[in-house]
Amino acid sequence: MEEIFITVIGAGAVGCAIAYELSKYFSDEKSKEIVVVEKNEQVNGENQSSRNSGVIHAGIYYPKDFGPLKSKFCVEGNKLLYNFCSKYDVPCKKTGKLIVAVSKLEEEYLEDVYKIAVENQVTGVRYASREEIKKFEPNVDGISALYVPASGIVEPTCLVSRLHKIAEENGVIFLTGSRVVRVEPDCDFSYIGIQTRTGTERFRTRFLINSAGLYSDEVAKMINPESPYEMEPVKGEWAKFYSTRRPDIMINGLNVYPVPSGYTTDGVKLNIPFKEFYKLFKENKVTRSVGVHLSPTFSLEGGRYVIGNTIIVGPAYSKPESKEDYTHLKKEKHFIDNVAPFFPNLKLEDLSLHQTGIRARLKNYYDYVVESDRKNPYCINLVGIDSPGLTACLSIAKYVREIVKERT
Repeated sequence: MEEIFITVIGAGAVGCAIAYELSKYFSDEKSKEIVVVEKNEQVNGENQSSRNSGVIHAGIYYPKDFGPLKSKFCVEGNKLLYNFCSKYDVPCKKTGKLIVAVSKLEEEYLEDVYKIAVENQVTGVRYASREEIKKFEPNVDGISALYVPASGIVEPTCLVSRLHKIAEENGVIFLTGSRVVRVEPDCDFSYIGIQTRTGTERFRTRFLINSAGLYSDEVAKMINPESPYEMEPVKGEWAKFYSTRRPDIMINGLNVYPVPSGYTTDGVKLNIPFKEFYKLFKENKVTRSVGVHLSPTFSLEGGRYVIGNTIIVGPAYSKPESKEDYTHLKKEKHFIDNVAPFFPNLKLEDLSLHQTGIRARLKNYYDYVVESDRKNPYCINLVGIDSPGLTACLSIAKYVREIVKERT
């Protein structure tokens, strides 16, 4: 039976980043074979990494006391991602971000965002007045805002493709169109069963890294039926408009966000003081969302990626029927209503529906799970890697590399 040193399940941004990072570390050891198993027919298939806004987050939303891994990986990953994109010519730009408050109650929530930014040592974050908002973005309204210079955008599929290509050049083998159907841990090895185009195959692996995104909870239970993790997928829907359509909807290139808001588990927006919300939030009785926002996007022009005139609006959240339910439920009016308080000139005829994506959110758990299985220490689970997973992918990969090094 064939024996593999490391098997990574999932070739999204995080899985490809792990393959890239491990292939660098083991580049001089030809016996340390690395295989990535991906259920889609191609690496940039239907997954979180190809269906998102492409925003590079700075680390201002994730409190250390409640989400230490999200906090760590986002702040560190932000810097690593900009460096990687610069080195390997991945379309990327540090655009900056405005988080706009339109009421006194929202300013309470904005204060918490600033507090988290300071605790996470995100540099350059500062308050902006109504007048400064207009200088940044003349068509945006608000009574105050936070300006976050470290935020930006990346072309997600180009990022994943580059990570994939470098890992492949370093000797990593990618098995696309291959779905893991069975995992049998046995002492220091695991036996993996995969369904391929031609039938079922079985091989043995020393390390098994579960980076299966939406399906990571299912793989974790294959590894250990007592795994407690359960996915609660969230569908995000986007619309789009062209900022050159009229002068009063032009965007100067920043990400423009509302203030993060609290929601009930049924998706109803809360209108309560921040202290009341945060108590419920830490008890897992309510959720928090960064809200429907405006983000510029890259377009391919003359063989080069440039920031074009397409602005995406979203995500609007709903509960999917399944982990592969990409149907649109929200209509254009929903997006208009959500951005109208801070971007009032957008009209129904400006918008068209864009894309949907499904976020791998864990049920009743806020932070990421990156840990060895309790019974099988050579099996490493990455579960609930939702936003800001794209930003954090290279930092997560370094963290996984250290786990592998400790056990090698």
